[in-house]
Amino acid sequence: MPKTASVEALASFSNAVLRASGADEQSSEAATWAMLHASLHGVDSHGIRLLPWYADCLRNGIAKGSPNVTVKLRRRAAALVDADDGLGHIAMYRAMDEACALARDCGIGMASVINSTHFGAAGAYTLAAAEAGFIGMVASNSGAFVVPHGGSKPIHGTNPLSLAAPNPKGEHFLLDMATSAVPWNKVLRYRTEGLTLPEGVAVDASGRFVTDPNLAVALAPFGGPDFGYKGAAIAGMAEVLGGILSGMRLSADQDGLALGDTKVGHFVMAIDPTLFMTLEAFGAKLQTYIDTFSRQPGTYAAGGPEWERRRIREVDGIPLPDGLYAELTAAGTRAGVEFPA
Repeated sequence: MPKTASVEALASFSNAVLRASGADEQSSEAATWAMLHASLHGVDSHGIRLLPWYADCLRNGIAKGSPNVTVKLRRRAAALVDADDGLGHIAMYRAMDEACALARDCGIGMASVINSTHFGAAGAYTLAAAEAGFIGMVASNSGAFVVPHGGSKPIHGTNPLSLAAPNPKGEHFLLDMATSAVPWNKVLRYRTEGLTLPEGVAVDASGRFVTDPNLAVALAPFGGPDFGYKGAAIAGMAEVLGGILSGMRLSADQDGLALGDTKVGHFVMAIDPTLFMTLEAFGAKLQTYIDTFSRQPGTYAAGGPEWERRRIREVDGIPLPDGLYAELTAAGTRAGVEFPA
């Protein structure tokens, strides 16, 4: 039988490992919930498998365990959040909270996050906005290991984009995507689990497409061999909002394969739907849109597959393949924390 663990057991274990590795309570809880958001929704590349790496970042001084996250209002609807080189999750939850608070007053709120690190799954923060009744958006650049369409040298990172919209009567709309063909963390997960990559998503040192994750050194933009220019262009949007607008480093200035960069920038935005209609009317219209997919079996609005996986995993637990189980057990041993049986 494949190993599984409950969300509660993994949350307790994750918090204990991160605290033992130097994180304060707020940083630990933010990172843990962001990882479990991903694991619950089946985004395993950004889920609990990142725990050993975050613990290493804390022990090695890449990320501060007790950052002084600060907020400065720039204008009525804009804030600047300084992550103080801590784990990116705590700053991003704070930034979205600030954006939502500004949106309550102004109808729209945004925040630029500076001096941050890796924040995991962007959807964790946009979903927090949707649960508070706002449309949430997140954009970020990341270390360059995505080649431009027709190129061989990485320029962009996976440069994620996420948008979530509130649905008081049903499941929220949830878009969370890398602008690369796949996230780099998926390549790492496939290495751990001994899986073969799909065709046309990763390249080797010579720029040739490969399916062996152990040979992959860079990714392709989404859109495939013929239409990858679309993915590269959308990656540029994330670059502008996350890297350029924040004044932090461009993707090409970061060490993408190390996944341990500091001085990273992010962008968050919240929009209050009641600017234009009641929240109930917005949710009803959104649900009508989502229902159009159910009339074509096998199709989903953004977030549909994730919500299905969440329903299953809340009951059955989070699956832990052998490779991941071994990595988590080893992380627990390093931190002096016993992995849940």
